[in-house]
Amino acid sequence: MIVLRVVIGVLLASLLTGCATEDIELYHRINEAYDFEVTHCDSFAMVTGFGRGDNALADARLSAIKQGEELKGTHIVWLQSDLGEPTKVVAVIYKCLM
Repeated sequence: MIVLRVVIGVLLASLLTGCATEDIELYHRINEAYDFEVTHCDSFAMVTGFGRGDNALADARLSAIKQGEELKGTHIVWLQSDLGEPTKVVAVIYKCLM
């Protein structure tokens, strides 16, 4: 019985530490695309994202993606990245009908 408790304890500890060390990328409803991929779509908004710190570019892009999702866009095309402080990205949001 004690051996079973030890085995279960070790399994739970390894499961918890394994989950804590992995970076999880969450699913987004908007797709990154190139301009030639959305020629049949309607462009209807421009968004700007800002980021600071170690992950400034990723944070700026995530900010722009979230704005595009709030607008119910289906695709985002990156136009510009300014790696200054703060980091800034500009993108066009498209709505594509499948």
